[in-house]
Amino acid sequence: MRRSVALAVTLAALLAGHDARAQDPHDLFGIGNKTPKPVPDAEACKEPHAFGCPFVTDPFEPAPPFALSTWLPASYLRRLPVANATHDAVAGFGLGAVRDDVGLSFGGATGLENLWSLDGASIQSIRTGGAESRIPLTFLEGMTVTAGGFAARDRASTGGRIDAVLRRGTETHEIDATVWGGYTAESRRRPFSRGSYFVRRITVDSGPDISASVVGTGPIARLAGGTTWYAAGIAPTFATSLFTWKTARLVDADGDGSPDGLPGTPHTEPLLESTQRTPEYFVPAMLRTGWDRGPHHVELTLFGQRSHGTRMLGNSTLQAAGLDRDDTVIDGIATYRGVWKRTHASVQLAWHRSVHRESARDPAAERLPQLLSAYIPTTLAEEPQLAALCNDNTYPNITQCEVPFGYFASGGVGPLLDLVGDRPTATADVTHVLDSRHTLRAGATLEDSRLATRARFSGGMQTRSLIEGVFDSTQRYYHGECQPMPDTPCGYASSSELTYRTRYTAAYVEDTWTPQADIRVNGGLRWELMWVGPRLHFSNQLAPRGGIAWDVLGGGRSRVWTSYGRSFVTLPAGIGPTVIRRDPTVTEAVTTISGSGVKTRDVDPGASYSITDGIRPMAQDELTAGIEVGLAKTFRVTAWAQGRWLRYGLETTPHGFDNPGRQDGQPARRSSELLALEVATTPTGKLTLRAGYLVGKTIGNYLGAYDPRQGAILYNGTQFDGSGDGALTSGNEMGRLPTDAGHRLFVEADRRGKLGPVELEVAARLTLASGRPRNVYADTDIGVISFLPRGSKGRGPMLSQANIRVAAHWQGFDVTLDVFNAFDRAAGTATDELYTSAEVRPIEGGTYEDLVFAKSVFGQDIGRRNAFGLPIAFQGPVSAVLGVHRAF
Repeated sequence: MRRSVALAVTLAALLAGHDARAQDPHDLFGIGNKTPKPVPDAEACKEPHAFGCPFVTDPFEPAPPFALSTWLPASYLRRLPVANATHDAVAGFGLGAVRDDVGLSFGGATGLENLWSLDGASIQSIRTGGAESRIPLTFLEGMTVTAGGFAARDRASTGGRIDAVLRRGTETHEIDATVWGGYTAESRRRPFSRGSYFVRRITVDSGPDISASVVGTGPIARLAGGTTWYAAGIAPTFATSLFTWKTARLVDADGDGSPDGLPGTPHTEPLLESTQRTPEYFVPAMLRTGWDRGPHHVELTLFGQRSHGTRMLGNSTLQAAGLDRDDTVIDGIATYRGVWKRTHASVQLAWHRSVHRESARDPAAERLPQLLSAYIPTTLAEEPQLAALCNDNTYPNITQCEVPFGYFASGGVGPLLDLVGDRPTATADVTHVLDSRHTLRAGATLEDSRLATRARFSGGMQTRSLIEGVFDSTQRYYHGECQPMPDTPCGYASSSELTYRTRYTAAYVEDTWTPQADIRVNGGLRWELMWVGPRLHFSNQLAPRGGIAWDVLGGGRSRVWTSYGRSFVTLPAGIGPTVIRRDPTVTEAVTTISGSGVKTRDVDPGASYSITDGIRPMAQDELTAGIEVGLAKTFRVTAWAQGRWLRYGLETTPHGFDNPGRQDGQPARRSSELLALEVATTPTGKLTLRAGYLVGKTIGNYLGAYDPRQGAILYNGTQFDGSGDGALTSGNEMGRLPTDAGHRLFVEADRRGKLGPVELEVAARLTLASGRPRNVYADTDIGVISFLPRGSKGRGPMLSQANIRVAAHWQGFDVTLDVFNAFDRAAGTATDELYTSAEVRPIEGGTYEDLVFAKSVFGQDIGRRNAFGLPIAFQGPVSAVLGVHRAF
């Protein structure tokens, strides 16, 4: 072995142009100096997050010894090309994390099944469960990303957990200030499919942005025999987005009554081009103070963020297009910790509040009803020029401005939604070292979430029109009574207000048995209660969890472990419309026949799905095993395997809200298997290296809270609800799910050196990942079905990205240039998966090659949609951020 190491060092030295006999390997690779090799030190591995210490010897260590966790120090992250990132953007750097469209995916779960916390207090969205409070890295000490291996003490859902740790006060007054300026290249343009046409198409490009961060820390004064400290910061970001609308009409130059160019790309004639640049901002701030006296520690934290953004429609008038969104998030946390020789105790009170407001960007659109028309109206008060150009009969034999898909919006902005969410949480934990062999833990959590919603239409109503002057339907909200007969009394309302409530309660007991100093056996039981509204009650969720870890090398240098655990999903208040109540609406239609109008009225009281008797909570079992070897302050090697199996899903079915398959049809299934490997060198040397590889698969027919095709369904998708009988009986639903990880590889490197008086630094993060499994769907008379088995079209293209940083440090100033997607990779991250709209049935167990023989239920050839397989989302374009930092 020694000869092999010596040979490798000699070869590396020759390649670098150095004499290996005259160069110490530590200097050669920049990971230290010529001091003797560190020796195992159990004391060095008592501190949490000590680098190169897989086995923390402190019995009070908050993380279980078998956790699949990665500690990401902010000091390390800020040396990588991350610019002014917030913690949710870089939490994916943790081992075991991959990304889907809505966040991080762990073990096959969607990005809406994770738990996000700030110093242990929940900060995820009350409505969806996604990341909501976004903490700038300049505010943080670091974060722990846990992919699995939970103990009874850990609050866990069916995904992962991300816990951010804020900065504390310092012994002296310190100020950390940074300013950034960024530029992003033109965004990707979606390709046009053959035969497609829209009156208006929209593109959006990110404009320049500027941001800053100022964080101050230090002592305050002595108080009641103890010391006090503060930490405060603000990090505003200001940016713009440029929206461009291009208007065109169809051409029929030969007058044959068919648009020129069909069946290929239709010929169009440009009419108008309009642009709007909208401002955006994001302003997070924190204020912390603490008091420490002997074993007593008190921390008070206030974190808040204010943000503003705009959503624009494409196929609409400019007045009806813009919707402004304003969000305010506040987290208040009070924590007491008592630290005695044999006992640690903590009590935490937290309150998470979020306020979301929507309004029309154009004040006129706030007061007007919205018209959704399947044509361009002959008169448009806000854009008479558009109406005139589309209806001037330049090409009288065709409809010049066809609306072949969806509707064209005009008038008001349409549906508006305001949300106010509150989540108070109380948590208490105690850890007691009973003797040299047993450490006992117990704790409890109480949480009560409320989400108040106010839905409204601009102008009090929304109208849909299929044929001008022939068929119009108007939808409103109502209160009280509303009879289904036209022209009878109905309590029309300008808005609808509802409140959804969830309750979460948990208690646990846990024992860590240490038969000898380097072996820990952990076992515990966690009881949870999860209630949503007055009817969906899961009151006795029992989650046994346990595992064993062994420090084979001793001194905290290694751990070999295996663990088992069960977890239950945390349900967000956003499922309230499915299981509590929806907004009541009334739709009144007028059909004009021979000059007289026929009226109809459809009343929807907003009833939710029934809750079936015997429904079970959504449960997931997990097994993990792994090995980690390290040397204090030098290196770390980690390898682990993880398996997860979903026992019961939750979804809407023909019987109500239930566990799919419990009464009939296919049961909900999702299973994942992952293998992860990571190698890291010390984060304090001249050269820092961290590389990881993950391979995994996720098989099943159940997606969970998010479906790339349907969006954030929150357990109310169409797959099991009977809208398509093929979805209930076809084996094609089983296959590789969108969260199937495939292969993932990352390399992080940071090299520091000196050129005269200037210290230079080059850092990079390189990633390579498998594309998402691709499906083949059909939109049929029985609903959208999996025409072929899930994932049968293979995968999307491999996704590679290189983010680079170049930095210079001189006279206390740090100047950085971060370049993201440096080689401007433009691979599609998602594609159109709808193959046909013919009346077909699933090809059971078929392959993509079978589609050439596919027939409709009537025996006719089917046509493939021109848009099938075209990319609908892309990697972001190349961008650069210049930063200047100074610490005082």
